[in-house]
Amino acid sequence: MQAVNRTSGAVEIHCCRNIDEQALLLDAWNQSYCQISRGAFDGSVSSFHAGGVRVLVERLNRTVYQRGQVAPSRVAVGIPFQLEGHALLCGQTSHRDGLHVFSGDGGFEFLSPDKHVVVNLEIEPAAIGDRLVRSQLDELMPLLGARPGVLNADPARLQGLREVLKQLLDAVAATPTLLDDAGVAAAFEKSVIFGLADVLQDMREVDPHGHAGARTARNWQLVRSVRELVEESPDCPLSVAQLCARFRASRRTLQYAFEDTLGVNPSAYIRAVRLDHVRRELRGSASVTEVATRWGFWHFGNFSNEYRGQFGELPSETWRKSRAA
Repeated sequence: MQAVNRTSGAVEIHCCRNIDEQALLLDAWNQSYCQISRGAFDGSVSSFHAGGVRVLVERLNRTVYQRGQVAPSRVAVGIPFQLEGHALLCGQTSHRDGLHVFSGDGGFEFLSPDKHVVVNLEIEPAAIGDRLVRSQLDELMPLLGARPGVLNADPARLQGLREVLKQLLDAVAATPTLLDDAGVAAAFEKSVIFGLADVLQDMREVDPHGHAGARTARNWQLVRSVRELVEESPDCPLSVAQLCARFRASRRTLQYAFEDTLGVNPSAYIRAVRLDHVRRELRGSASVTEVATRWGFWHFGNFSNEYRGQFGELPSETWRKSRAA
């Protein structure tokens, strides 16, 4: 279920108990989410819209494997406020002092940790009317690069941007109607874009040629290929042995790749994906048993315990809620 607090036309706050609903809130990102860590999901997205800028504050309490493609008309950059735990963006190590670029060619894949608060700046250049602001944005575009990834930023500059954003968002959250005023909205837009410009000075791109980085990139590519097979194929592999045969890889190779990138073993990942398929299909199914067996869960006691451990409620509860809705 999703709680919506629409405080004004420019400010919306959504609290989510479902990862699919949360993914849809970033509507220009075309995202799909798969919950990796176990436990009930609790997330939120707060949206602040001013001119050609939308600031999206996303909170997640579970490790989530995200995949998306930001609309070509938008620029999307994330500023981590809280990022504790193992995290990767497009195979690069994600960290609190990294500027996270989500827009660009090829789409992005992001493994976010349990403790995750990121302030995302979604910018639509064509919607920016101020010539000076648009000119500044044009200068920033080459610095962001053509593809998604992590850019090292000067920690002091990035902290300065966090403070600017916190002041802006605190003020607007306290008085949401502020952004209904054209002058205030223009000042908000300028503050965001010029704040980003300040961070990008002296920016250094993460070295893609380091040994550890190259190894992680290879492992990420293998895991990405597995994900595409597991999540997009109607014939989802139900065991690690099936994956090994499909990719002509040893169990040890798969084990290391998954632990290096996702922090879980292949068996745990396959189980999480299968449970995620069950959760989605329960909404339109005739029975829990029908969906469980379709995804290879034949011991219903174990299945119910696994499902509750993953999502914080029994499958029958999910099914009843969907029927009521």
